[in-house]
Amino acid sequence: MNSDLQVKNIFAAVYDKRHLDKLAVILKYYKVNVLGTAGTARYLKAKGVAAKNVVNGFDFDERVKSLDKAVFARILADRTNKKHLFALSVIASTSTSLSVNSAKQSNTKIASSSLDELGTPRNDKGKVDPFDAVIVDLYKPEKKGFPESMDIGGQALIRAACKNYQNVAVAFDAKSIKDLQWELKKNKGATTLVFRQKQAAKALKFIAQRTALESKLFR
Repeated sequence: MNSDLQVKNIFAAVYDKRHLDKLAVILKYYKVNVLGTAGTARYLKAKGVAAKNVVNGFDFDERVKSLDKAVFARILADRTNKKHLFALSVIASTSTSLSVNSAKQSNTKIASSSLDELGTPRNDKGKVDPFDAVIVDLYKPEKKGFPESMDIGGQALIRAACKNYQNVAVAFDAKSIKDLQWELKKNKGATTLVFRQKQAAKALKFIAQRTALESKLFR
């Protein structure tokens, strides 16, 4: 398997969206499709990126907006595993768990043939493609009202991407998002295996530090 991975489909859930400003230029240039949480998708779309929103019709207060099995199946898919690829084909036929926006916005269209009306990234054969990168910026845990301020979905996304670093690049804060930007620019829209492994190692260290901080907030 070629260790260089062309980035065509990304999942993004970013708290401080200013971190995406320079990366958005690269994503637009290489015509990358982005599926993400509502605010992130809206922010990138305004910058000309082909971005769409995960559905949260069942999630009235957005508590589990990114905890969707279809999203995680695409993050965790091993491209050399036929069972994983078959699972993606099943998702393609039952992808009603994803949507462009709410029903009120269903008539809004984005100029991208690679994103269907359900917001699902598809290739030219109509199949669902795995995600090539995951970009997350966690919201800040606060002592007041803790543990309500724990970012569960974001941490799960980061860990899933780390587990599958062979196939997925991860960015988890301002510095790592900037590193991803330069990696894509340097490699003409692709990431190397060395980069993905380094990012995963840094991300797991970050998660460990965040968990330690959250543990202290319980005291």
